[in-house]
Amino acid sequence: MNKEVVVQFDIEAYHEYMELQDFVAQGKKARKMPTYEQLLSSINTAIRNIKSNPYYGDLIPRRLISKATINKYGTDKIFRVELVGFWRMLYTLIGSEARIIAFILEYMDHGEYDRVFGYRKK
Repeated sequence: MNKEVVVQFDIEAYHEYMELQDFVAQGKKARKMPTYEQLLSSINTAIRNIKSNPYYGDLIPRRLISKATINKYGTDKIFRVELVGFWRMLYTLIGSEARIIAFILEYMDHGEYDRVFGYRKK
């Protein structure tokens, strides 16, 4: 039985997503790469891919997830999708018998991602 996949946003992520859509609609230019258009397109592509396969992203190993991050998101099952320009989108899955909800937690640049998950430069 195929379950319906619904994509929802965390409230903060939703506001950032709407702001990004406004920037694109107004023709604003990003100060660095990727452009707002590229980032929005990459996020929309990731959302389409998650709708077709909820396990599209890479599951972040639990050992890399701090207690603070688990408390922030309320889960230790966090998937990562690579976006354009080394940006990352994080999401988790919430399931039921009838459908799966892919809950978009956040999207962030690579530096922020490294800081949240404790990666260090070599």
